[in-house]
Amino acid sequence: MDPNAPTVSRKTVRFVDGTQIALSNLHEIMAELYSVGKMPTRETIDEIIAGLEAMGNYISDSEVIRREYRDVLMKEYKEFVETREKEKAKGINLSEEKKCTH
Repeated sequence: MDPNAPTVSRKTVRFVDGTQIALSNLHEIMAELYSVGKMPTRETIDEIIAGLEAMGNYISDSEVIRREYRDVLMKEYKEFVETREKEKAKGINLSEEKKCTH
């Protein structure tokens, strides 16, 4: 295995019917959108889908399938944002505690 090869994250998402799909680079795409302040909206989810496709993930052109992807990715991105916001709040609380103890 090439140690200089780019790291590719894989995330398995589960659809309502139980189908599971592994997506490459989902975490990186969500992190990039979050870093520029994108909130969980349909527009953001469409950007995630476009990013996934650009990274080589196949997503059918079927509107039914895309709607299912949007639903699953909205849930994933909301959880991603929520986790980042909690981490950010913890960081603020920790730095406040450090100020108080000095």
